[in-house]
Amino acid sequence: MTAAKTNSPTFPKFDLDAWIALNKANLETLVAAQKILFDFWQTVAKRQAEMLKETVGKAESFFKAFDVRKQPKEYVEEAKSVLEKAMADAKETLDLGMKAQAEVVDLLVKRATANLDEVKTLAA
Repeated sequence: MTAAKTNSPTFPKFDLDAWIALNKANLETLVAAQKILFDFWQTVAKRQAEMLKETVGKAESFFKAFDVRKQPKEYVEEAKSVLEKAMADAKETLDLGMKAQAEVVDLLVKRATANLDEVKTLAA
């Protein structure tokens, strides 16, 4: 009797070092994305504190300079100026947020693309 030939399946080699490197790169990308978002929120908080300080200063000077003899039109112009500044500040914050979001998306897309290439080496 001859020994039966076994048809055991052959598995592709698994590159553990490549798998570890891939996960390390993923974590580094997440840390970089988190730093971008943290820096964004820190900038927004600092900017909002500056805006609040500026607004309080303007309010104080407005009430100190209040004169009943002043024409209402003059107050409307001041209010318009304050509103325009508030809109510019809101736009600045929005632009900062869009920039941070674009940076994070760019990082994640690059990492996802690299992952697709690196996964091929895992089972090579």
